[in-house]
Amino acid sequence: MNLQAMKRRAVPLHAEVADVLRHQILSGELSSGTKLPALSQLTAQLGVARMTVVQAMNTLEEEGLIERFSGRGTFVREVEIPDRETLNMQAKLSQIHSMVEQLEVSVVDSRDTSVVQQQADGNSYCCMKRIHAKQGKPFCLVDIKLDNKIFTQATDRFQREIVVTVLKDLGVDIGSARQKVTISYADFELAQALEISVNSAVFRVFREFFDTKGCLIYSATLFYPGDSLELEIDFTV
Repeated sequence: MNLQAMKRRAVPLHAEVADVLRHQILSGELSSGTKLPALSQLTAQLGVARMTVVQAMNTLEEEGLIERFSGRGTFVREVEIPDRETLNMQAKLSQIHSMVEQLEVSVVDSRDTSVVQQQADGNSYCCMKRIHAKQGKPFCLVDIKLDNKIFTQATDRFQREIVVTVLKDLGVDIGSARQKVTISYADFELAQALEISVNSAVFRVFREFFDTKGCLIYSATLFYPGDSLELEIDFTV
């Protein structure tokens, strides 16, 4: 990906790079002690000049967000993560089914489909990365983890269709489900995938389905452009 080929706001490029990393640090996505990629790696990854990355790093160091050690690299410092207030809501699983019926699927890269071992419970899961489209335009970017035993029941369909729809068609017994929605910001990869500006606000949705024994069968992290989704809540009084 070449960042300079993207449509961006009229701000200095080094400030945009600093903004992306700042959001990742203050959201906890880059946790304290995380080692950042080497300067050469960041330069190649972002498609920007070396000096652009150096200026961004200087800004973050001045703000106390990172620290650099000669011969060791650059690390995220321990910073205070802003507290979030949690608003608990309840909804029916059928709402998700109704929403995804309008979507199309396009697999980002077939090589993104692989089987991994989850250390916590010993189960194996298939991981997929894809873009969901609506009316031909990118609607959300999704990182999926699906129980491999279920995946093998309809491999072709899971690779081509919306996962929750296939789960419903297969009659997979879901004991419980939950999801968490937070506001985040588009990094370079996400901005390119969703055809939005770098640092645009996005909804980050983390969704999990469990079987009747409480074992994870499906999880997904979904990113929606900030102007494509809204939450409506009916309060009882």
